[in-house]
Amino acid sequence: MSAFLEVSQELHATQAGAIGLPILYYNSTAIFACFLVDADRAAHHLPDALEPVLLAPGRALVTVAFFHYIDSSVGPYQEMGLAIGARPVSSYRKHAPFYPHLSLYPGMYVLDLPVTTEVALHAGRDLWGYPKTVTPIDVQLRAGQIDCAVLAADRAEALCALRGRAGRAWPWSAPNLLTYTCKQGQLLRTTIRMRGTMHVAQAGDVRLELGTATQDLGRHMHDLGLAGRRPFIVQYGQGLRARLPAGDHVQ
Repeated sequence: MSAFLEVSQELHATQAGAIGLPILYYNSTAIFACFLVDADRAAHHLPDALEPVLLAPGRALVTVAFFHYIDSSVGPYQEMGLAIGARPVSSYRKHAPFYPHLSLYPGMYVLDLPVTTEVALHAGRDLWGYPKTVTPIDVQLRAGQIDCAVLAADRAEALCALRGRAGRAWPWSAPNLLTYTCKQGQLLRTTIRMRGTMHVAQAGDVRLELGTATQDLGRHMHDLGLAGRRPFIVQYGQGLRARLPAGDHVQ
C-alpha cells in the first residue's frame, strides 16, 4: 500500500453505520468535463456566502465529473458530480480564482452528487452535506473514449450522458480538489487529496446529452445551459488514489 494511504482513521456515525475518516480511495477512475456558463445563472445556484469564479467576463466554470471507485474503504461505487466554481464572497483573493497551495482547480460548490450505494449516500449526506441521491451510473473510459451516464432508477432513460472521444491529451499530476457544501446551514470546505496521473485533453467530440428534466439534476443542467454542449477541456485518469477527510467550517 502507498504511504499516502497509510493513515489512521477516526470513526464517525452515519445512518449507514460508522465510517472511518478520511475515506480512502485505493483505485479510482475520474473524468472531468469543464464548461463555461453564464455567470448570473451560476450565481443563482450558489448560497449567499459564495460567488462564482469567473474565467472570462461574465462566464463561470461548471464541471461535470464522473467517478468509478473500484476499491475504497467504503466499498466500490460510482458517482457523478455537477459543481460550480466558487469562492467565499469575503475572500481576499478577489482577483485570484485559483488556490495554488491546494489545487489547480478553484473551489467547487457541489450542486448534485448521485451515487450508486446506500453507504456512499449516507456518508456523504451525514458527514459533509453532499447532495447525494442513489441511482444507477455507468462509467466507461478506454484510451480517451468516454461513455458515462446517470440513469433513471429503472435504467429506461439516461438523465444525462457524457460521451465521445477526447482529443489530443497531455499527462499531468492529479490535482487536489476543494469542495464547498452546506451542512445544516453551515458552509463546509473540504480538501480532497489526490495522487496519480491524469490527462488534460482537448474536447474532441465529447458532448453532454441531457434527458427530460424531471429531477433536480436535469433541471439544474438545463438551467445552466448545458444541454448538448461540448466542454472546453476534458481531464481523465485511471488508477488514482485519494483521501477524503472531514470538512472545515468556513467563517
